[in-house]
Amino acid sequence: MNKPLRKSILISYLIGLPIGLLTIAATLWLPILITDEGLFSIILIANYGWPTLGLALSFLVALGIGAKVAYDHLNKGKALLFASFMYSAVVNGIIWASFCFVLLFTLEDSYPMMVPAVLALLFCTLFTTFTLGLLITYLIKRIIG
Repeated sequence: MNKPLRKSILISYLIGLPIGLLTIAATLWLPILITDEGLFSIILIANYGWPTLGLALSFLVALGIGAKVAYDHLNKGKALLFASFMYSAVVNGIIWASFCFVLLFTLEDSYPMMVPAVLALLFCTLFTTFTLGLLITYLIKRIIG
């Protein structure tokens, strides 16, 4: 593996991992902070606890793969925004697919519970394309030169 690619993956981990894990934690704690009650958070953890753990663990793999995809696209001369979209789509696609996969095996009637996951996939992909994904791909582009 070449040095710029390793640096690109490192950048993805250094920026994406803390923000992603904080976002997961904030999503679980937000109902407690808003309502000052833990019932909704308990319901979230009871329904989505194992899938959320799968999402968090797959996030470790997805950041590396996403950085490689962004690096390849930028190395081929693709536009920064396109590389950011591809980075975000790959990372979010992997984590939400693993979320749904774990959900299939943990809940009996899990298909209706996947609707929020699909909506989250769409929202997160669009949102991170213009925020965190754009920052990471910009830094990867600077590494490439």
